[in-house]
Amino acid sequence: MNVYQNYQNCPICKHLVPRVYIQVHYKQCKDKYDEYLIREEIKKQNSTMYRYEILKKQIQEKEQFLKNLQSQSPPQQTPPTTTSNNHFGPYSQQKLNHKTYQNTISASSKENNQKIVDSIIYKPQSSPFYSNYSSKELPPTNEPSESESEIKKEEDNDNEKKAMTVHTYKAPQISIFHERVIVHFFKLYEKLFYDYVKDKAIALVGPAESILGTKKGHIIDNFDVVVRLNKSIPIPSELYPDVGTRTDILYNSLNTSDFPGENKLSPTLHKRCGVKFVCSSYPFNNSIFHNDILHYIQKYKFELPFKVMDDLRFQRFESYLGTRPYTGTCAIMDLLSFPIKYLYITGLDFYHSKYYQQYRQISKGQLKHTRNSNIHNAKPQLYYLQHMTLIDDRIILDSFLNKLLFEEYEKTYRNLKNIKLSHIYGFQTDSCKNYFESRDFVITYTREYRLDIDQEGKNMIVITSNRGFTPNDKQYQFLISQHFKELKELSKTNPNSHYLGNFYFTNQNLKEIPSFYLHNKYLIEIKNILMRVHIHNPSLQLLLLLSIIIFFPDQHIFTENDIKNISSTQEELKFINYLKRRKVLHIIKNN
Repeated sequence: MNVYQNYQNCPICKHLVPRVYIQVHYKQCKDKYDEYLIREEIKKQNSTMYRYEILKKQIQEKEQFLKNLQSQSPPQQTPPTTTSNNHFGPYSQQKLNHKTYQNTISASSKENNQKIVDSIIYKPQSSPFYSNYSSKELPPTNEPSESESEIKKEEDNDNEKKAMTVHTYKAPQISIFHERVIVHFFKLYEKLFYDYVKDKAIALVGPAESILGTKKGHIIDNFDVVVRLNKSIPIPSELYPDVGTRTDILYNSLNTSDFPGENKLSPTLHKRCGVKFVCSSYPFNNSIFHNDILHYIQKYKFELPFKVMDDLRFQRFESYLGTRPYTGTCAIMDLLSFPIKYLYITGLDFYHSKYYQQYRQISKGQLKHTRNSNIHNAKPQLYYLQHMTLIDDRIILDSFLNKLLFEEYEKTYRNLKNIKLSHIYGFQTDSCKNYFESRDFVITYTREYRLDIDQEGKNMIVITSNRGFTPNDKQYQFLISQHFKELKELSKTNPNSHYLGNFYFTNQNLKEIPSFYLHNKYLIEIKNILMRVHIHNPSLQLLLLLSIIIFFPDQHIFTENDIKNISSTQEELKFINYLKRRKVLHIIKNN
């Protein structure tokens, strides 16, 4: 029986270890070896820093000596004695300091892991993306002097590094890929990405077949930044009129196993296509994506600026959706978390159409599976984009995606337009009814105390619940009140008021009929229509707003503050914002 068959050599320390303990031993051995490499890197970095400080000190002493000569008042120096060992002036002391410093280095190498990592990535007087000065860049310490121009040149280089941008990026020199070092670089690239996209107009271009024939390529190329996804580059020349030619940022899943050879991650290709930033659409500290991201970093060593998705942000986003988001959805969420100017989204339809042929061929079965599988589900992602589009004014959609997202909202609006005008309002007198049907005025609803609006010479009907509203000469009020008698009392206290009558939301169970009110047929019909967009118990203010929009499509006007105060739920706010995006609401800014 071979005794050694139960043992195995450790690939690091070469010791013979029982097979049952080899995994535990190898992990411990690897951790020790990583710490050793880090300590060696510290010695190398700090030794270079020390030589630089010595050289700088020599130059300062030389400058001081020349100044003393010019002023003809050289410093007094004591003659060297035979008992002194200092025959080389200050330089012997520098050598002594060098030995002392080396001893300090060996002592400091026993610091904890966090301090070790911080020492590696600390770069004095330079950008943290750059490695420290190497021994090739500085002369050895035994050289007594160097020209002043070279020192200034180094300082100028430092200033350039401080102001580094995506366009002046130079890859860092990294020899150790410890995870803490990598995470630190992720934070630096996050800041660089923030500066790059801040206040920029961004176009996100997907590979969906729905983008073909749009002829928007020239519009896409005019954006400040163009973002593409996964395997979108290189762009086939025949697609330039539809998808554009530029690519500034590439969001990529970094998955090379699902479709071998298709996901090309080479920085050489990316640079040739104009890519300035590569972004992983998924986080680093996630067991599913960790190895793909680590392999990319080890292979390409930050040759291009590289950003990963924030761990906590992705975790919350995935929990909110209840499914793993697509690369395009991750890109939308990530870009909107930065202070961009606006985001135009095109060629992204959540697998409601195929990829264009040059990107990848996909069957109908594969398309259906990708749209709804155990991993991905398109429906909650569509709802997320719909929700964000209605609450975030920075988002602009192409026509295909706009139709896909707001189909139910569009049907709801069409049903509102089909309501008969005779079913909307009821009137106390025929004269009031005839005046409303003439539409020879501008109408609004407000809670403000005063409205300074250009009425273009027309009278304005103001429906208000504010008893302190002060009208101008051409503004006439309808007070929201159940009692007509209240108008007489308010007219006495406020002689400048111009009350024409009162308005109320219904005429049922009232002792007296208001001047005009919402008809019961309208209330029943509109509540049924609004259920399509998940508004089950609409507020009275929303019902009044919609009645004005339907009855006076071109004669109404509202202020921004009044529109904000109308919605009582998020679903109401989203529907009002849809009407704003559709330019159904006529809104002016408050003075």
